[in-house]
Amino acid sequence: MAKGKGASLKGLGQKYGLKPRKKFTAVHRLLKTKRRCPDCGSIQFGREAVGIWVCKKCGFKVAGMAYDVKL
Repeated sequence: MAKGKGASLKGLGQKYGLKPRKKFTAVHRLLKTKRRCPDCGSIQFGREAVGIWVCKKCGFKVAGMAYDVKL
């Protein structure tokens, strides 16, 4: 596999076809983006479980969507 643009497709290899791998990449990038905590402003805001987002610095919790949070 080529390095660079498709780096997050590494776990799937050549299986499953191009469309599912592209969708997986889009969701994976959205899930792993850095987010700012709405309460304290730190960048340690991430997903704890499906639909539960928590700040590792201040402990602020919010319920949101499975792969993204809209505040």
